[in-house]
Amino acid sequence: MMRDAGTGDVRLSVIIPTYNCKAYLKECLNSVSSQLPEDCEVIAVDDGSDDGTAELLSSYPGTRKNLRVLLRAHRGASGARNAGLAAARGSFVTFLDCDDRLQQGFLEKSLPMLELEADLYIFGIERILLSGGREVWTVRDNTYPDAAAFADTYIRIRQLLIYSNCNKFYRRSIIERLGLRFEEGVSFGEDRLFNYSFLKGCGQIVTSEHLMLEYVQRSAESMSTRHIPAYFEQALALHRAKTQCFLSLSRGTTAEERRIFAAGDLAAEIGLTLNRFRDHPGEEAENMPAVNTLVFGLLPELETQLREAGISDPESWHLTQEGRSFVLGRIRSCRQYSGEAGAWGERSDV
Repeated sequence: MMRDAGTGDVRLSVIIPTYNCKAYLKECLNSVSSQLPEDCEVIAVDDGSDDGTAELLSSYPGTRKNLRVLLRAHRGASGARNAGLAAARGSFVTFLDCDDRLQQGFLEKSLPMLELEADLYIFGIERILLSGGREVWTVRDNTYPDAAAFADTYIRIRQLLIYSNCNKFYRRSIIERLGLRFEEGVSFGEDRLFNYSFLKGCGQIVTSEHLMLEYVQRSAESMSTRHIPAYFEQALALHRAKTQCFLSLSRGTTAEERRIFAAGDLAAEIGLTLNRFRDHPGEEAENMPAVNTLVFGLLPELETQLREAGISDPESWHLTQEGRSFVLGRIRSCRQYSGEAGAWGERSDV
């Protein structure tokens, strides 16, 4: 089912995948429609909701001429985004999750920036916590002449908000030229993979301190609270995709900067994996063999080394502060990681 919007040139397509979000869907849609110019469109793609979300969506187009609604069987958020991309007509596209909100006045500030003729625009995010507290993730105002210059800066600072697809404007002609779509069936990180592929095909990039969205924490449920099979294997795949993207694009970094970037990102992924075991003991048995092999190699004397390092129980070394220090020391020596580019267990971007 599709209800069409008006005709004419479309500057921006806002794609909103929806799934069982009736309770806060109006809040999301109103945050966009209240500031949406006539030459922009919203494409809401319902992914087989069974809570009345689809029915609520179907009542909207009659009063909002630049809103289109797509109804489809449940296949996941990536498939819904892909359906939105196939229907989009804007020169640029952006994405918004159905439980988040566009910042008031954002489009008035950001749409004139399209005259800069960049291929990618990156904006800030405000995270609203369950407690009512707020966190602001920002990027500095900057213009990068090409993806190589952007990659050089990212390798050095690793904080340019590259992970999410909900804080960016993408030039749609590049998406279509490269045949880009979100990978379906991926447990997490599909937005990152999309962004890495897009970066390889784009030219000028603009970063802006303007806050684009309010990322609302609706419940305690998140990626960190659910079991993810083969987590470390997937984390390593994302690490490889990330380093391949930025190291292949970079033209102005030194070998030392590139080494610190790659090793620091690997250390961060290992730290995140170890930190998950407190809440997900089942993931420990699944992932520790791969972690041990990567960090220490196939060393038969590993248990002896751990005991000599003062870790009394090698079975739980990764849960202790001593174990953290030991493994980080080994990463630093084996990977020659200086520690300057990132802290243990912290993700370098969002």
